[in-house]
Amino acid sequence: MPIDKDVLLAALRRRYDYYSTQTMFDLTRERAGLADKPTFDAGELRAFRAALVLVGDRIDGVLARIDELAGTAPPAAAVDSPAAVSAPVTAPAAMPAAPIAQPVIATPPVEPAPVTAPAPAPVAAASPAAETTIVLTGLELGEDEQVMMCGELPVFGDWDPERARPMARKGDQWLATIELAPKVELAFKFLRRDAAGTVTWETGDNRKVVGAQRLDASWR
Repeated sequence: MPIDKDVLLAALRRRYDYYSTQTMFDLTRERAGLADKPTFDAGELRAFRAALVLVGDRIDGVLARIDELAGTAPPAAAVDSPAAVSAPVTAPAAMPAAPIAQPVIATPPVEPAPVTAPAPAPVAAASPAAETTIVLTGLELGEDEQVMMCGELPVFGDWDPERARPMARKGDQWLATIELAPKVELAFKFLRRDAAGTVTWETGDNRKVVGAQRLDASWR
């Protein structure tokens, strides 16, 4: 049964906000060669899923929903299967009883010298990830152009433009929300991609974004 695009948009909203959801949907559909497709058959759904793996991050929940739609989700492990319930349990062999008339007096064992394990190094408590908002202004693009961020770690594509993080347009602003532990600092740059796939990086030094802070920037 064909899957409507609204169903896939709903699956993407498990991971992205409203604006980012549409951007990721269009980007994934284009990468899968399914541009302008309103519905997806089983083969097209698999192609969409494969493309989403390349452009998204932390999308396990979305992929699980797509697998469910495609009918390929693995069955849940059978906890109480009949085989598990009915399998005979073999009791351990009984140990022979010690003779009552001749009790055995055990010689106290020689205890080895205690070994003191080194104290583990203190581990700092992991800081919970917090949302960090990035807002870009000062850039005018056509309808078929995109604005993206590319930089350190998978959240920014590891400096690979093909895996750069897309930004969502809102009026004259371009927005993105990422999750970083507080005070974690990452380097990145903005880039733009035209309809032909040509990538243009902004000029100047790398930018820095710090977790749990908002970053307002203007295109260079």
